Amino acid sequence: MGIINRAIGNADVNQGGLDRVEEYFFNDEQVIQHFQFIRDQVILTNYGLYDVDRQGLTGKKTQVDFYPKHTIKMISFETAGHIDFDVEIKIGVECNCVVKGDKVIPNKPIEIEVGRAQAEEAKEIVRLVKYYYLFDKQ
Repeated sequence: MGIINRAIGNADVNQGGLDRVEEYFFNDEQVIQHFQFIRDQVILTNYGLYDVDRQGLTGKKTQVDFYPKHTIKMISFETAGHIDFDVEIKIGVECNCVVKGDKVIPNKPIEIEVGRAQAEEAKEIVRLVKYYYLFDKQ
């Protein structure tokens, strides 16, 4: 799927694009499903969740955060409103401390924002996180 399709709100689901994280996988790590949004990715594996944030003008700078499945404790989903065009997913994790200035935010949730047109993909992320990480049905 091309950049134009992603820009108008279509996400790629399981369509390659793991090159930025595959080198960090364990030999027996398996991808459950991955979602490619305009610049960011969410990759669910049997070991946990990868949040891939492409940064900068060209997107060559990439931040990859990995959250082991035992640290994932809750998930919430916020639908888009009339003015707000983004769907928001928040995933609560243990030990995700973030330092902002002189403040430390313990257990900061993972925040994933996707366009309204990608709401179905966002719902699938919620369903899969619940199934594989919160209730460990694997």
